[in-house]
Amino acid sequence: MVAPLHKAGVPPEYPAFSLKTWIDGSFQKGTGQAIEQRIGFRPFLIRLKNQIEFSFFRKANARGVVVGKKRYLYEEDYLRAHRGGDYPGDWYWKEKFRRAGLVKDTLSRLGVNLAVVIEPSKATYFHEYIPNHLKPVSSDKQTNYSRILEGCRGEQIALLDLNSHFQRIKDEVSFPLFPKGGIHWSFYGMLTAMDTLLPLVEEWTNMKVPDLIIGSLEPSRKLKGTDGDLAKLMNVIVLPGHPPMTYPQVSYSQVADSLKPRVLAISDSFYFNILNAGICDSIYANTAFWYYNVEIFPESWAALKDTSMINFRAEVESMDLVMVMITERFFYKFAWAFFDRLYDIYYRDAPVNYRYWYTSRIISHYKWFDQVVEESANKGISLEQGLEGHSGYQFWQDGQKGLLTKNQSFYEMKIRHNADWMKNIREKASKSGVTVDRQIQIEAAWTLSNSKN
Repeated sequence: MVAPLHKAGVPPEYPAFSLKTWIDGSFQKGTGQAIEQRIGFRPFLIRLKNQIEFSFFRKANARGVVVGKKRYLYEEDYLRAHRGGDYPGDWYWKEKFRRAGLVKDTLSRLGVNLAVVIEPSKATYFHEYIPNHLKPVSSDKQTNYSRILEGCRGEQIALLDLNSHFQRIKDEVSFPLFPKGGIHWSFYGMLTAMDTLLPLVEEWTNMKVPDLIIGSLEPSRKLKGTDGDLAKLMNVIVLPGHPPMTYPQVSYSQVADSLKPRVLAISDSFYFNILNAGICDSIYANTAFWYYNVEIFPESWAALKDTSMINFRAEVESMDLVMVMITERFFYKFAWAFFDRLYDIYYRDAPVNYRYWYTSRIISHYKWFDQVVEESANKGISLEQGLEGHSGYQFWQDGQKGLLTKNQSFYEMKIRHNADWMKNIREKASKSGVTVDRQIQIEAAWTLSNSKN
């Protein structure tokens, strides 16, 4: 029997015949697709084609997978982030961390500690194997990574940068912290990260956390868990070779549950490696993981449960520590609106910042954001300019429908998307010796105070 393709899905059913489906052609098209998916030896033939193209042309027939030097595999979005291709603009990060700082201060007064953990990225860890044409053009180009580091330090938010830590210890460890054919940290890499993180959890919460006791490191040629997740997606006959990995047994020192902290992790798929290893059950007083700040685990294993179904504020405030754990691919989505949601709760009377609101709306939508990235590159403009264009159009549409409150932010947006007005603003800013942004604020405030509506 021929093994099915990895993540190929279920073949479509044969369509029902009717005069209507025959005339519009949907019956013929659906039948052809169903037959094609069931052709004998189809999985083998696809694997053979994929193998030839991978072996001879270094091509991966898997969406988003990039073959690097020495056949190291990467995910395209990580490479885009690594070279700064998803940077939304300085002003965006300034507003993002203004909100994060206010939320951090409020949580602190309520006895909840906040920390940011930058998970490592394969693009950073194995940067030497990235194809030359996908490497950063300039080392001093502003990136989301650099702005997160600056923002956390500026707002005095507790920070652990595992991205740089993995780079520092790369030549000292016995086994790879990232697999050659996977995108997540290796099992050994995850344990290394947790061994670094747990002492900080104790420091941040002033509570006890069991010691992580890692067993003997025995080499293994058999990959486990996610260590070959990208390689499997390629559906080749022979998976690419890889260096020895290790999967040690883990045990823990004894600490009474009453002394352990209640911890909430807002994170991405990297956290599943921690969750699936049973580590959270042993080191914390609870197990709480909000995947992209939406799905709640481990509850969602049994039945879908998301953060819209709970008392968001009460759950957050019941924790001793909230950790935003995020990897390079998602830096531009930093915290997945976690800070924005709490900001809206704690500062409900704050006026709407339309520029930030519309930009965040685009960023939270995968396809929309990718469209803006592609359009901006094709037009030869910055992503910030592309986001401004899309935001301005949505702002204009909602304004035409009368959906917007005319506050100062409203007039700032209106000014930014009026070419003649902006020309006048630049002239005024030059004469006054202030920045364009400051002149926009002055003009918007004057317009608001003199508006009859």
